[in-house]
Amino acid sequence: MRTRAKTATLRVLEPGRASVTRPEAAPGVGLGTVLGREGAGWRVRTAAGDLLAPLDPSVDPLLVEEARASGGRVLLELGSAGAVLVGVVQTSRALRIDRNGVVEAEVERFSLQARSEAVLKTVSAFLQLKAGEVELRGIRTLVRAREMAKVLARIISLN
Repeated sequence: MRTRAKTATLRVLEPGRASVTRPEAAPGVGLGTVLGREGAGWRVRTAAGDLLAPLDPSVDPLLVEEARASGGRVLLELGSAGAVLVGVVQTSRALRIDRNGVVEAEVERFSLQARSEAVLKTVSAFLQLKAGEVELRGIRTLVRAREMAKVLARIISLN
């Protein structure tokens, strides 16, 4: 099947006549580095210069703050109304929750800090750290030591 090319119309501009209009900027995506927060927006350095971009409501502000602290890059949606900060470029692995709700990770060191309470829970056991107390509860509690198990306390109460 043969198709015909459409013919184009050529418009001649007359000298001295201002008929040229500027096209709107095409929407796109750009990269930048966050410099800091300013009012309701974020100051971002791009290849074209610094700009103030509002944060898209779907983006966690603490994620952007982490990118600022580490020098990470952010994604900007560029349009005729200006730039909007729409995300952070991920450059390291993160913990993932699979479709079954399982998190598996092999790490060198694990540290978790909670201001008021930390709880690890299963259906029949839990470990709770709260206000200077540690509570360990389960149907069966087992402490194993290869050399010595030591309990230090002013008072020890056994049922």
